[in-house]
Amino acid sequence: MYNLLKKVILCSVVLLLMVIPNISLAKSSVNVEKISHNLMTLEQGDTYLHIEINTNREVKNFSIQENPNNKYQLIFNIEDAQISNISRQEKLDGNIAKKVFLQEKKDTVQGKIYLQEEVNNNYKIYSLGKKGIAIDIFNSIVNTPVASDVALSNVKNKIITIDPGHGGSDAGAVGPNGYTEKEGAFAISQKVASILNQSGAKVVMTRDSDVDVYGPNASARNELQARVDVGNNANSDIFVSIHCNAFVNPAANGTQTFYYGSSYQGQRLAQSIQEKMIEANGLRDRGISTCNFYVVKHSYMPAVLIETAFITNYDEEALLSDDEWQTTMAKAIAEGINEYFSN
Repeated sequence: MYNLLKKVILCSVVLLLMVIPNISLAKSSVNVEKISHNLMTLEQGDTYLHIEINTNREVKNFSIQENPNNKYQLIFNIEDAQISNISRQEKLDGNIAKKVFLQEKKDTVQGKIYLQEEVNNNYKIYSLGKKGIAIDIFNSIVNTPVASDVALSNVKNKIITIDPGHGGSDAGAVGPNGYTEKEGAFAISQKVASILNQSGAKVVMTRDSDVDVYGPNASARNELQARVDVGNNANSDIFVSIHCNAFVNPAANGTQTFYYGSSYQGQRLAQSIQEKMIEANGLRDRGISTCNFYVVKHSYMPAVLIETAFITNYDEEALLSDDEWQTTMAKAIAEGINEYFSN
């Protein structure tokens, strides 16, 4: 009798589906599949944070507003949506916003963006079509451009690729107090780019936020080739990779610049930058050296890799994390690049 009842119920469901073919047993939702972000710069120099919420199909209903209970938060909602198997928290640039946090509330995905300063009206949300939605946030807390003390007339109209070492899933070397190579390299690189842009150069960054260039957890070769591709595809005049050195002995110290052995122009570029850095920072001069580093070897243009200081050295880690020292190094690197183009 029990088995007969089961069969009757099953047959009834099948017949119902045949009679009403458009019936759906589950509501189709938008799936939030990825969060990404970049710091962007407009032609007039204004910088803003661009956040993309990528979905499996177009989002029809979405909104954003200030959190009425927290003036340091923006809240956005995506209706008829759910979160896929991704991290619900993403660290952001740190200048405009700290992080974004996702949660599900009934049939809505709600996101909270934690800002560095109070919300103003300088933000917007808009559709990316089938890719999802985007949020742009402008904020006055972004670092002001770094001005060079000397005129850098030789870099005007030059295409210069700046490669901040490591990033994203790769922290690089870590100092005794926890400061990471990817942080120091990126901070100095941003300042170098600012100086060169103000001087009329066209700067191309291999990364403009804390991300992997190829993608998270890529092979070393794929990640490095992705950086090389940025410079090669831009037809850059030079490629400058900025790093922090490291060694097991914390006493190791100083500044050094590398170039590919068969590149005379690479040697000239390395020498110009090294001399300016040592003049500016007063650290031990470890000189210039040849190398087979991937990004230096495979770039089509003259390329160098700078080891600004030893992050594993207590004193130099403190310098690398200091904004004023970062600016000093950025000016020196930019001036070294300008010197290279003088001949």
